[in-house]
Amino acid sequence: MRRGILAVTILALLLIAANQSYQHLVEITVINKSGLPVEMSLTGSNAENFYYLRIPKGDRDAPLEKTFTLLPDVYRATVYYIEPWDPVYGYDCSSKSDTLNANHKLRVTILECTRTTRGGSDYPIIKFGASGRSRRR
Repeated sequence: MRRGILAVTILALLLIAANQSYQHLVEITVINKSGLPVEMSLTGSNAENFYYLRIPKGDRDAPLEKTFTLLPDVYRATVYYIEPWDPVYGYDCSSKSDTLNANHKLRVTILECTRTTRGGSDYPIIKFGASGRSRRR
């Protein structure tokens, strides 16, 4: 009887300790419709939260979806479009929204750099694309 109570107590303590060390993670799905491979730099408000995501080529007819898991934070996002003739530097587009509030599941759509985006969606979907180019530094 005492061994059973002791085992249940130890199990309860282990569950409480595991629950306290558990860190909530957020899923982000990136949909590439740009026609070029892209790379996305995410820098969180906490300096340790930094991600550099690579997304292969996808286009409007055959978009490529890739899902990543990251720590919840408010991230500053920069998307780099990688040209086949310049695979090292690429270029980034100025975007209306470069902030991702990653506290819940997100879907990010990357459009062509020359395509403008519209806001007003009720869903947590962020679209990148604008009418200007700037060289990555």
